[in-house]
Amino acid sequence: MIWSVQDGAITGRTTVQNEVKENAFLVWQGGAVANFELRASFRLVANNDKNFANSGIYYRSRVDALSKQVLGYQGDMDASLPEYLGALYEDDRGTIAKCGQRVRALRSNGKPKIEVTGTTTSAADTSRLFSELVAGHWLTYVIIAEGNHIRHYVNGIPTADVTDEDDTAARSGVIALQVHHGPAMMVQFKSIQIKVLPRQTEPPRRSPVPKNWPRVVEL
Repeated sequence: MIWSVQDGAITGRTTVQNEVKENAFLVWQGGAVANFELRASFRLVANNDKNFANSGIYYRSRVDALSKQVLGYQGDMDASLPEYLGALYEDDRGTIAKCGQRVRALRSNGKPKIEVTGTTTSAADTSRLFSELVAGHWLTYVIIAEGNHIRHYVNGIPTADVTDEDDTAARSGVIALQVHHGPAMMVQFKSIQIKVLPRQTEPPRRSPVPKNWPRVVEL
């Protein structure tokens, strides 16, 4: 069994005896979500000599009917590569924004194009966050998706800010937790909250958090 509840936290664990060859997912059964703020506490532990552990929070995603894999946006986390802590990954386009990047994503001549337009945080902040992660400490993850504007925060530090102008990008979908395939590792999540945001009728704002949240769903 990969997924369980331990000490009040949703726990995804692989072992030497129970390594997985494909990514494993826990899909929230609350249906598709478009605009939202998600908050969660997490920690990631590499139980192997390679110091490898990877996980993420999938959103605006879909479940492939054949492979049962979840595909879509991912709030990334990685215990071996600091540039992927709080990054934005997508299965169709790969890494869209590494930790600390402000990005404009679009499609040019039918191909995806990524433009790095600035930074969201300092290298010192990124290093400090990564040190906390590697030490096995609990961190907080916030994902805000409003229209084509997506923001990630880890411990309150903005790690990715993306304006996704690619017309092929999903604007709604399922939310899921992931354990990456590979050597033995553990990821834990707790205090997960999802706040559904109003549908946008104008270009995304730069304000940090919308004032009116219609409902709160706690997992």
